Amino acid sequence: MQIFDITVPASGSFPINAAGRYIKYLAGNNGGGDTTLTVRPGAKGGSTITLKPGQAYRIGDSAPTPSSWTLANYAGGATILGQVVIGDGRIDDTSIAGTVQVVDGGKARTLNNSAFTGFTSAPGVAGQYPRIQLWNPANSGVRLVVESLTGMSAVSSCAVIVTDSTAALATNVQNGLSKLLGGAVAKGEIHDDSTASAQPGNPSLMVISAAPGLGLQSLKFVEPVVVPPGHGLLMTGNTVNDPFSCSIEWYEEPNV
Repeated sequence: MQIFDITVPASGSFPINAAGRYIKYLAGNNGGGDTTLTVRPGAKGGSTITLKPGQAYRIGDSAPTPSSWTLANYAGGATILGQVVIGDGRIDDTSIAGTVQVVDGGKARTLNNSAFTGFTSAPGVAGQYPRIQLWNPANSGVRLVVESLTGMSAVSSCAVIVTDSTAALATNVQNGLSKLLGGAVAKGEIHDDSTASAQPGNPSLMVISAAPGLGLQSLKFVEPVVVPPGHGLLMTGNTVNDPFSCSIEWYEEPNV
């Protein structure tokens, strides 16, 4: 039995030149999308099948032993990173897959260029409330999974109202930057403005506040906020003429 690291692209295939009657898909991650593999044994060893992490397949004793195995990305989503085991024995301990996914899930998203961060600062304007928005364009094809916000304000005691929005703010400051340094930018965009003469009305997702003298602090969501295409996570300061800055961390996955 031998464990192999796999990198299965969105299109094409990933061959493994190893003989064996048994294959188990130990773990796979592509930033939260579908990680199902299409598995094809070589040398007419058996039928093409699909496997999810933790599942295994054994060729019948009446069929020839495959000389190789070919893996493909069943859903055609982001590149799948993971591990398989191939041989003539058998492994049924599903805790292996769970451990690998928990420890390496975040790193896999970064290496897959699907984890991003962005920052902007809305200037203080007399009589206007500052706003910052994480915007997901309608044609992006992905959803944004927001993990944390870190805000800063010039006001000693401040609050920010967090709401859903379906219109992009006028100023597109930047697309999110990859946590894989040098990687491609995100589909998600960071927008800001200081042209709101009134605070948003209900319904609000939440209000983030802080003790006097501390400004805003980091907020890591218990469950992430998901921003589908055509929506934005909008943060509006509750004080006019108050410069407000925010860093946002998120990852992107196919909107399927």
